[in-house]
Amino acid sequence: MAEYTYLDIFATKGIEYMVVLIYFVLFVVFTKNLESSKKRGNKPARKD
Repeated sequence: MAEYTYLDIFATKGIEYMVVLIYFVLFVVFTKNLESSKKRGNKPARKD
């Protein structure tokens, strides 16, 4: 006889929200880092 397993699609909502929040925070940090390096006049890596 086949078993029925209940799948709750809302059980992981807390984890999903935390992942999205961390992504946006890291995105803001990354863009600020890019802007500050541009203001300092850092040159990009050399091309071979």
